[in-house]
Amino acid sequence: MKNVFYLLFLMSMGFIQAQEVEKTFVPYYLEDGEVKNFERVSAKNESRAIGFGYGGVNTYLTIFDNKYSNVRFEKGNMPTFIIKTDPGVDVFELVLITKADVVKKRKKYRRFVQKGYAMGGQKDMSEYITVPTFKKIGEDLYEMVFEQELEPGDYAFAPILKGTEAQNIMSTSGDMRIYCFGIGPDGY
Repeated sequence: MKNVFYLLFLMSMGFIQAQEVEKTFVPYYLEDGEVKNFERVSAKNESRAIGFGYGGVNTYLTIFDNKYSNVRFEKGNMPTFIIKTDPGVDVFELVLITKADVVKKRKKYRRFVQKGYAMGGQKDMSEYITVPTFKKIGEDLYEMVFEQELEPGDYAFAPILKGTEAQNIMSTSGDMRIYCFGIGPDGY
């Protein structure tokens, strides 16, 4: 009986959230039953050689104007992350969350590893990239579920190049719009 009430509560919550989520392919989070936006920033796409090129090349999305996200959560007290898609789109391969590469304390930027290449092959970037699983909670509305708890640090959703929002992802200066959040205090 308790499970039935919980299921009805989640279904009604999904209906309410579907009305409040404005854009498709844009991640949101729920806080106190309210849909909230992640930090939205512009990032430059850049490549850097590691160890004079002998360590390969990494591709980053770099945010130059600040080092830490202003949307922060406590470890172990994460809100629910949600995303709405267009009808008929498979959400399961769309969303990647990347952890910021640790940059020297004196630097004033954040950079998120996207890919890495070494000796003609692709490097293993699994320490930086998290792929959530999804639970359908409404019509074309999904909750992101994490198999393991995210560690303290700064994170960004990799750009989603699908749907109507994909047209707005690039700025005229060539920057990409990404959505960021942090776990733990600044400087973790």
